[in-house]
Amino acid sequence: MPGRATVLVLIKGLGIGGAEKLISEGSAYWDRDRFDYHVAYVLPWKDQLVPGLTDRGVVATCIGGPRGTSAGAARRLRHLIRSLGVELVHAHLPATGVLARLISPVPVVYTEHNVASSYRLPVRLLNRATYGRNSAVVAVTEAVAASLEGYPGPAPTVIRNGVSTVTDPRAGDRVRTELDLAPDDPLIVHVGNIRPHKGHEVLVETARRLGQRRPDVTVVSIGAEKHPGDLERVRALAADLPRLRFLGRRPDARDFIAAADVVVNPSSVEGLPVAVLEAMASGTPVVATAVGGVPSVVHDGATGLLVPPNDPGAMADATLLLLDDPKLGRRLSSAARDVVVRDYGLERMVRAVEEIYEELCPT
Repeated sequence: MPGRATVLVLIKGLGIGGAEKLISEGSAYWDRDRFDYHVAYVLPWKDQLVPGLTDRGVVATCIGGPRGTSAGAARRLRHLIRSLGVELVHAHLPATGVLARLISPVPVVYTEHNVASSYRLPVRLLNRATYGRNSAVVAVTEAVAASLEGYPGPAPTVIRNGVSTVTDPRAGDRVRTELDLAPDDPLIVHVGNIRPHKGHEVLVETARRLGQRRPDVTVVSIGAEKHPGDLERVRALAADLPRLRFLGRRPDARDFIAAADVVVNPSSVEGLPVAVLEAMASGTPVVATAVGGVPSVVHDGATGLLVPPNDPGAMADATLLLLDDPKLGRRLSSAARDVVVRDYGLERMVRAVEEIYEELCPT
């Protein structure tokens, strides 16, 4: 279509994760009359969200070789930018942010999803060293923006993550049937990929304390492993806890959130976790650690309960409080859903990002 600016959205992988879902689900709201969107990713084995993009008519191209990141990825990215006539690259997360800044001849928009200190030192150094080549930067919360203070480049614009506010009323029943749980059996759900700072060890200890006080509680954790063997490692930690189950990657994670009595987030470092927003949108009460951007949306005693990081006792206590006081849970979850519907919709997020595109694109 004449007059459209060509935008390439770049990310390391399109597996099931928070930043990845923002692209996949956000694509439903992209303004295709103003922008010609394409997506590129590096890791070929992380492609679970590609079909959703394809269904919406968005082409997703893998630029990585069999091992993912390589010199070939840089060459293929350069070719893709030229062949598509790309006018702007929007890179998510440091690895592809660095790649885009070094390769792209057109403006680069960079979104930082995590507090900068959460990355390994080599990643932080590369991110900072190339940061000045960004044309614009988006941070998902004020806390993430503050972590970039002093970086040699454009000041970040805070655009909070968004989630779909449409819920499936049948999802909870399907999940409870799969887990062989009655409607009134207490279910605690955690969603987070298995990687440093996500708090899986804290989750195990929390489940242990819950089981000692409420043996009828079932705890389910959903998340893909970053490295082979991670899933078996966390399962081994919980070998003595038959009511704690690690299910690995699940495309229907949000159905588990809808089925839960409480969603917990035990991370020690966070930007603005999509799973927490999804729980709030689903009307499921949240217990989360007060880290990163979480307190900007989970207001303790108003839209959820906050606990200190690395404190399984506090997380167990807060979870039991919600299980024992359903009226409190309903009050918190109702207020939380109102906040998400008002301030954290996907369409709002996409429109704010596209305003940045308009400022940078010559078309």
